[in-house]
Amino acid sequence: MLQIDREKLLKELRKLNPKKVGLQFPEGLKSQALEIADLLDYEVYIYGGNTYGACDVADEELRFCDCLVHFGHAEIPLKFAIPVLFVEVFDDIDLVPSLKKNLDYLEKKGKKIGLATTVQHIPQLKNAESFLRSSGFNVYIGEGTERIKYEGQVLGCNFSVCTSIEDKVNYFLYVGTGYFHPLGISLNTGKEVFLIDPYAKKIENLEHEKAKLLKKRYALIEKAKSAEKFGLIVSTRKGQFRMKEALCAKKEMEKLGKKAYIFLTREISPEKLRGFDLDAYVICACPRIAIDDQLRYDVPVLTVSEVSLMSRSREYEFDVIGGS
Repeated sequence: MLQIDREKLLKELRKLNPKKVGLQFPEGLKSQALEIADLLDYEVYIYGGNTYGACDVADEELRFCDCLVHFGHAEIPLKFAIPVLFVEVFDDIDLVPSLKKNLDYLEKKGKKIGLATTVQHIPQLKNAESFLRSSGFNVYIGEGTERIKYEGQVLGCNFSVCTSIEDKVNYFLYVGTGYFHPLGISLNTGKEVFLIDPYAKKIENLEHEKAKLLKKRYALIEKAKSAEKFGLIVSTRKGQFRMKEALCAKKEMEKLGKKAYIFLTREISPEKLRGFDLDAYVICACPRIAIDDQLRYDVPVLTVSEVSLMSRSREYEFDVIGGS
C-alpha cells in the first residue's frame, strides 16, 4: 500500500509558515488530494493538471502560493519559482517473498546481481539486498548522477545507477511493474534484465520484449528516413527542457537535406501538434513520450538518440537525460 508521511508533511510546512499552499499529485495519488487538503490548516490550491515526474513541477502555475507540495517523486536538482516540498510516496510491500519464490531461477542465471527499482520501493531495497546476500549472491546497488537521489533508483530518463556497475554484474534484477524501466536498463547496459513483480511474485526475462521494442523502433527510424519536414518538439517543463539537443538534431537533419522546425509546448500530444503538416517528430523532452505514445500518432515519432541512426548504422542507444 502506498504510504504518505502526513506528520512529516505537516512538520515541513510549519517550518515554511505559509499562508497559501499549492498541491500537485500524479494520477495515481489524486484520489488522496481532498483528504490531504482537509488535513492542512492553510489556504489550499490543488493543481488539476497532469504531472509526469519530478521533472514536471507546477511552480510557475502556482507561483501565487507561498510554497508547493509535489507528491510521489524524489527531488531532482532544479530551480523553482517558489519553495517546493517533495513528498515521496513509498510502497510498504515486502520484496523478500517474491525473491524467495524465484531464488532457484536466479541462482541458475548467476551470483552477481545488480539491483534496481523506482522510488516507491527504495525503503525496501536494503532488505532485498540483505536477503540476497544471505542466500549467497553478490549484490551491487549503484550510485547515479546528480539527477538521482537514491542508490538503486532508476528514472524513465536516467539509468546511471545501472551503468555505474554494469561491469561488475552478471545481470540486473529490476523490482517493480511495467516494461519501460527495465528495458531502459537493458538497452543502456547490454546486460540481461529480469523483472520481478513484488505483487504477483513473478519473474520475467525481458530479452523477448527488448527484441520486440528494437524491431518497432528500427522500423520507425527507417520510415522517418523518407520524411521531409520534421517537428523538433521541446518541452517547456523545467526538467525536460532540451533546447541544446533540439538544436543539435536540427543541424543533423539539415545535413540530411531535411527541413526541421523547433516547436515549444508544455503538453505534448497529437492533438496539440495537429494541423502543422509535418511528416515526423523528434521528442526533445521525456523519452517515454516517443516510445509510449507512438501509436497515438500517424507519423513516426523519434527520440533524440534515434536521430543519428537515420544517417549511420550503430548500436541502438536509449535516450537519457542528465547522464546515462
